[in-house]
Amino acid sequence: MLAIAVIGIAAVLAVEIPLVVSGRDNVAVVVAGAVTALVLFEVRRRMSQEDDDYVVAGPEADRAEAMSRWLTRTESLISWADGTRGDWDHHLRPLLAREFQQSTGQRKGVDPAATTAAGRVFFGDLWQWVDPDDVRRSDRTEPGPGRDVLDRILQRLELL
Repeated sequence: MLAIAVIGIAAVLAVEIPLVVSGRDNVAVVVAGAVTALVLFEVRRRMSQEDDDYVVAGPEADRAEAMSRWLTRTESLISWADGTRGDWDHHLRPLLAREFQQSTGQRKGVDPAATTAAGRVFFGDLWQWVDPDDVRRSDRTEPGPGRDVLDRILQRLELL
């Protein structure tokens, strides 16, 4: 990059000095501007090539894309926590219930009473927000429990 800048300055001087000495100042300004523009276009072209070389390919790109998708999904799920009870029941409750059942080794629908008993013991008063059988078809517009309840549930799930 430095070489292009030095060559550009030398080219402008090489064109401008003879024109100024010969008394053609108007032409010198126009020619110097054109040479400067060419140098700047070349610098920009080379900079864009360096940006293209920086693009990561292969396993690193796959990991970066997977991480980006995970972050987007997580942000979306967190935003549902502040929504309505209907949002919570539709988006978060199934995910939390599935995580609980997988963590405890229970299968969905095999023994709902055992799942409920384990959930009440483990989550206490938070079980009402994880219980897969507590989805309400009415009152879906009432406020959901919020992010702090989601955080407490996730902290308990981490203990499993």
